[in-house]
Amino acid sequence: MKEEWIREPETVYSGRVLSVCAGEVRLEDGTVAQREVVRHSGSVAIVPVLDDAVVLVRQFRITIEREIDELAAGRIDEGETPEQAARRELEEELGYVAERMVPGSSYYSSVGFLDEVLHIFLAFGLKQTQARPEDDERIARVFVPLEEVRETLAANVLDDSKTIIGLWDLVSYLDHAGREEGGS
Repeated sequence: MKEEWIREPETVYSGRVLSVCAGEVRLEDGTVAQREVVRHSGSVAIVPVLDDAVVLVRQFRITIEREIDELAAGRIDEGETPEQAARRELEEELGYVAERMVPGSSYYSSVGFLDEVLHIFLAFGLKQTQARPEDDERIARVFVPLEEVRETLAANVLDDSKTIIGLWDLVSYLDHAGREEGGS
């Protein structure tokens, strides 16, 4: 089952963060359908582990009209690798540099209309530097003790997909590391 653009889709909006393309596709059976696609350069999210806690950010998101606790995250700039973007965002948003970055999941955010790939990184060995949030960012740090991460996930109180996936990546990583250290 395949779809093909009948002609190159038209860019109907182009902004600082994304662009929107629209056009017609032909399905395998010949049916013509309309498609709108949001184009995005890709993003990163960071699971910073500081001592015995994960550092989340709390910020107001106009899209959902409330504050939310989530992982520090941001776009991949042109010429950056995902890890370079993750290191930059960690320092800009939270004021930390990481001694070690471990790649986690990479996934499409919402394949029905968005081509963004989000890359998660676990950050260990954090050292404090100076945070440099963008002018329009209002960020507060939230510390979640590692011993509460599983309970938080099981309670289904998190609303943000990158945060849920990133914290599960951390749980899986720590479980695996614990098995290796225990010799089993």
